[in-house]
Amino acid sequence: MKSAMVLSLLLGAVGFLTVVTTKTSFLLVLFYQGLLRSFGHFNHDEMVGVYFLLVLAFTPCGDAFSIDSRLRKKNERPTFAYAYPILLMQLLLAWTYFSSALIKLRVAGWKYLSPDNLPSLAIFHSLDNLHDTGFRLAFWLPQVKAYLPFAVGFVLVWELLFPLAIFWRRVRWWILGVGIIFHLSTLFLMNIFFPHQLAMYLVFVNWDRLSFQKHGPSPSKT
Repeated sequence: MKSAMVLSLLLGAVGFLTVVTTKTSFLLVLFYQGLLRSFGHFNHDEMVGVYFLLVLAFTPCGDAFSIDSRLRKKNERPTFAYAYPILLMQLLLAWTYFSSALIKLRVAGWKYLSPDNLPSLAIFHSLDNLHDTGFRLAFWLPQVKAYLPFAVGFVLVWELLFPLAIFWRRVRWWILGVGIIFHLSTLFLMNIFFPHQLAMYLVFVNWDRLSFQKHGPSPSKT
């Protein structure tokens, strides 16, 4: 079943039989993740990827840059048909950050900004061997804990403002840039990394504009 999932994902990625492979990829990934997590545990990194697969499974994602587009006649669809799936995925990704900040404030309140909160959490994640890496930079944090509430507060504000990346292009790359720095810092300080989350930042890239700059005045649908 795992081999079938990988094959389905590969075929969907290259755009072959996308009407079928995107749907089978969604179902197989959902089932596989359920097996790994005993159908109970989830995290915001992997779940967003599952929701992305759901969006791709029911939208025309194989109309342009795909094997399908080479084998059959291209479908002429309105621009909206290609724009709204991208918007949906951007909203899903933005909601994970926004809701993460809301949950922190709802559960911990202003205590989340305590100088001891980040050092204790980071050290806790650095004392076992069940995380992605084994860095020990967390043990350096108590020496600078007086400054950590400002860093934690900055991250909270960044998470709350992440939806601006959807609607305001002037701040989009600043917000995404902070996101890259944030996820790299969690790797070294907390031994937790979210590569899938970073990969999903690609939904904010204007591929039509890149195609226009490369090929001339008739950008293709992406």
